[in-house]
Amino acid sequence: TENFVLGAEESYGFLVGDHARDKDAGVASMLLAELAAQCKAAGETLHTRLERLFAEHGVHAEKTISVKMPGSQGKQMMDEVMKRFRTSPPESLGGLKIAAVRDLQQPVVEHEDDLAWAMDAARKGNLVILELEREGNYVAVRPSGTEPKIKFYMFAYAAPGTFADVSAARKEAAALLDAIEGDLRKFALG
Repeated sequence: TENFVLGAEESYGFLVGDHARDKDAGVASMLLAELAAQCKAAGETLHTRLERLFAEHGVHAEKTISVKMPGSQGKQMMDEVMKRFRTSPPESLGGLKIAAVRDLQQPVVEHEDDLAWAMDAARKGNLVILELEREGNYVAVRPSGTEPKIKFYMFAYAAPGTFADVSAARKEAAALLDAIEGDLRKFALG
């Protein structure tokens, strides 16, 4: 059988288990307190545990920007930006070539793996994902469904063994996200 473990959202909502149908800050707080107690018993802090996880599994970083496009031209501008990402995306972002473009409005004919199948089954939104040449680095672009703005979600990853220390990898990931943001703004806003 399948069990729902946890869910999270962009605005930091967090849900554990299936006892409630909406985010529950109380449960998230209790889980964090439990983790802090486990860390203390093991002689470490939350921060040192996180650093150890980064060293073991790699450093993940993300950044979100929203670009407002208000007024009577806002919707038209958002549509034009999305069309550009679909029909003639940038060749690279942040110095990394675009390896693949996934347009979630287009059906997938063949599914290379379970993730691709799940993404195809779940597609219903106006979303373009640009996969960059290094695994784990990608950008998602979508218009807001409630406000006159377009949103860019940027993700950077440094695999374990590719960095001397976690601090250096975090700085490298932050610099990559800044470079990607600069290129996105140039491409989207001309």
